[in-house]
This record gives sequence, structure tokens and C-alpha cells, in this order.
Amino acid sequence: MIDLRGKYSVDEDMVQRVLDQETPHAYYDITVNRSKVMNSWYQSEYDEFLVPDRNIFSDKSYIIKQSSIESNDEYQEKLERMRLFPLEAKFLSAQQRIYDENNVNRTYSDDTAPFWLYKEMHYDDSGAGITEFYRDKALFVKEVLGFGAVITDLMMDDNGNAITDRNGNIVPYTYVIRPHELYNFDYKYGQLILLITKQRYWTVDKKQMTKWCVYTPDRIRVYKQEGVMGVGTKELIKDIPNPFGRVPATILRGATDANTSFVVGKPRRYSLKGLYLAASELFYDLQKGSELFAHPIPVYSEDIVKALSGLDQDGKYNSTDIKESVGLCIIYPNDVEVPNTLFHQASMQGLQHLRDVVFKDLMSLIFLLASVRDKSVVKSNVSGDAKRFDNVEEQGLLAQTAMDMEEVENDQLKLQAEVRGEDPDDFFVNYSKHYDLSSADEIWNDLTEGAQYGILNHGLYKYQVHEYLRKRSAPTDIKEQVMNEINELGMPTQASELSALRGIIDDVRLRVKAQPELLSSEGMEALMSNMDDIETSIDNEEQ
Repeated sequence: MIDLRGKYSVDEDMVQRVLDQETPHAYYDITVNRSKVMNSWYQSEYDEFLVPDRNIFSDKSYIIKQSSIESNDEYQEKLERMRLFPLEAKFLSAQQRIYDENNVNRTYSDDTAPFWLYKEMHYDDSGAGITEFYRDKALFVKEVLGFGAVITDLMMDDNGNAITDRNGNIVPYTYVIRPHELYNFDYKYGQLILLITKQRYWTVDKKQMTKWCVYTPDRIRVYKQEGVMGVGTKELIKDIPNPFGRVPATILRGATDANTSFVVGKPRRYSLKGLYLAASELFYDLQKGSELFAHPIPVYSEDIVKALSGLDQDGKYNSTDIKESVGLCIIYPNDVEVPNTLFHQASMQGLQHLRDVVFKDLMSLIFLLASVRDKSVVKSNVSGDAKRFDNVEEQGLLAQTAMDMEEVENDQLKLQAEVRGEDPDDFFVNYSKHYDLSSADEIWNDLTEGAQYGILNHGLYKYQVHEYLRKRSAPTDIKEQVMNEINELGMPTQASELSALRGIIDDVRLRVKAQPELLSSEGMEALMSNMDDIETSIDNEEQ
């Protein structure tokens, strides 16, 4: 890693102005508004029982707009009854499969592995484990909200001293920053040299506070601010040298955003929000159509309608009054002959077409553009090759997600190892790029076929066995036992292979005896000794 301390200067007057005037970065409003839209699609419903944070939560009126032909009452009814499809939650859950089946392999230094294994269970600022942190928090911010950061900090006691483990090494912890909390930042030559965060929180006695953090390569400063929405004075509570040698943050970007010159990210499926809304509105129309077509509609004369509505015969009425007092009905003038039937039953053919064709095609298009398979339409009786081909797009999305999160986690892990005085080269994280649920069986087939035809060398054989055990969620001690046996005994061999090897040894002995001048006496002695050892091993195998 590059130590940036003293390399880049940050204008302290400018930083102070940003804090005093609370000046966000140039794309702050863009990133926050995008995250509100996609978070609403992820949540699907507005949770009115929580104290709403308008920076991240919004009611459905933020998404569902009133049309030009809707009255206010009709629009409010639509807001109350229309359900947003939880498509974003579905697609994120598909991406979270990268953490299934032991797909993440973390390697630590042998000397400090017990500390890191314990740290995995209490990884972030709220005590969440490392899998929960990256799967449910960091991935959510990156893919759904579109922009944020993962930041490492040090555990401190009440006196401002760093907390250490039993070996005297400081203890780091990690937390995630959402778009509205990433307040300002600056890059220079590809290096993050300034990060300003703004986080609101509640104390135990329900007092709202705001914490401001300013990170530069040289210093870390923390301010607290009291009052609703942080209107009080900012009080400096910590000002220490930066022990990391860089801004200890990894920026999270979902999809690339060319409109901001790739400075910020945007939600991965932000371009699909229009299709999300189209599907939700179509489903709402289908629901209304079902209610309309599934029940007979009464037909009344004007006099009957007025009587049912409690109006005078010469009084005027409007559709809202009729709808509230009588319900849906068909009205005909008094001077018109009474229809043959007093009920009207609409045809269901048009509704059936919308449901079976239009809605189904629209949902298929959304799944296709999101690179996720719609499991409800996948045929179970197709061949294995067809399933693999059908899975290509989803595998691409998962592999891309895995590579992004692998880089994020590696950056944070090596940063934490270095600040503890450990060698970051001894630490690395590897995400598997293969996610088919049947992959354990596929690996086993590849393993047995490769051994059968003799195309596996020792290294590849070990790798395939390790992958199979990982997919089968084998306990760590079992994996170590199997891998140790492979190291000690080598690859399994068949009787025919042992016979061929014995034939080769006999042939070498004959050649050496026929042409002794090919080797010196020392070389001859060493070669014969090695072949004797090989024959002894073969005899042991055959027994």
C-alpha cells in the first residue's frame, strides 16, 4: 500500500468552510434522490410506523405520480391500494448468493488467525458478523443505493486510547456509509485524499445527535453536533494523527455513471425503475379489472340512484357521491325504456389476455434486463447442458458482483492488517466465481473423469478436491485431514498405472546396465537408489 502521509496537502481553510457551511459534494442531491427511489422499490411499502428519515425513506407518492385524468380522491385510493412489486429485493437476494455454500475463502496469517476468526464474529460497529456485514449491508449500499463507502476505524476506550488484543495489537472495526452520509470527498491522482461523513444517531435517552468525521491522509477529526437535524454548534471531540497512512475508506459504486464523469455510482438497476412501475401499475389495473369483471354491475334509473344516495329528486349529483353511497353502477335516464336485464356482466377475455400475455412478457423482460433468471418459467426437465446455457446471464451478474466485493474486502482486510503491524501480503480474500447449486456434483464429475483419463496433475487434483469439500460445506478439520492425506500419499493410482510404472523402472534398469558409460558411478548409485524407493512404494500400494 502507498503511505500518503505528507504527500498531498489538503486546504484546511476549505475543509473548515465545508464544515461550517455544510457544503455537500457536487453530486450529493443526485446520489441521495436515486437512493431514495431504489430504496423505496426495495422496501416496496412505506413503513409509517418508523420515524421517517427523509434522506433515505419516502412514501409511495415519491414514485407513483398522479395522472392528468385522476381526481385527488382516485389518486389517494391508488396510493393506498397499489402495491409495489418487490423486484429489487428479489434481484439483490439473487446477488447475495455469492455468499452461499462457503463461496468466500479468507486467508489470514498463521500467527494471528485466532484473532481474525474471532473478529469475523464481531466485525462491524453494531456487532454484526463479517458475512452479514458484506452480504446484507455493504452489498445493499453498493447495489441498491448505488453509492457509499466502507470505512475502518480503531476501537478506543473512554480516555481516547486504542484498545489492543492480548498481543498488544490494536483492534480495528468496520462500518458502512450510505449515500446521504457520504457528505463530501476529493481525489488526487486516483487516491482518496479527503472524506467527510455526516451520520445522525439517537442516544439512549432519545436525544438526536450528528457525528461529523473528516479523514485526510495525515489526520482524523471527529465532531459532534446536538439538536434536531444537526443545527447546533459542532464540537471537536477527537483530533489524532492518521495511523493508516491513507483515508481508511473504500468507495462503493453500483453501476457506472457516465453523466458524472464516473465520479459517483448509481443503483445497479436504476434504469429499470420505469419497468418496475409499469409492472406494478399493470398489476394494479388487473386487480381493479378483476374486481370489476368478476362481479355483476347493477343498472339503476336516475330516480333510484338519487333515492339510494339520499338526494332530492331535483337535486344534482356527481360521480363521487354515487360511488360513495351506492357503489359502482350503471345509470340510465328516467325517460329511457328499462333494459331487459338489470345487471351487466363484462367479458373476461381482455383481462385474461393482459394477465397471460402482456404482464408475463413484461416480467420476462425485466428479469432478462436484470440478468436474473425467472425460476417460475425455467423448465425442470431440460438437460444439464441446457440448464448451464440458460444460466449464463445470471452467472455473469454473480461473477461481476463477486469480483467487485472481493476487491472491496481485500482492500479493507489488508488495510486492517497493516495498521495492526502485520504483513498485508499474508492476508487475502478469494470469492468463488461459480454459483450453480449443482456445482458440487459437477466438480465431482470433473474430478473423477479427470482422474480416469489421467489428465489431472497433482496440483489440479488438490484444487478440485478442495473445491468439492468447500461446496459440500465440509468442516475445517475434515478438509485439513483430506488435504494432508493427499500431500502425504499423493494422487490415487489404479493397478494398470502401477503396472505401467513398474515396466518403466525395469526398462531404465536394463538401459543403464547395457550402457553404463551414460552415468558416473555416483549418478548410477543415486538412480538405482531412487528406483528402489519407487518400487518399494509400488509394493506398498499394491498391498
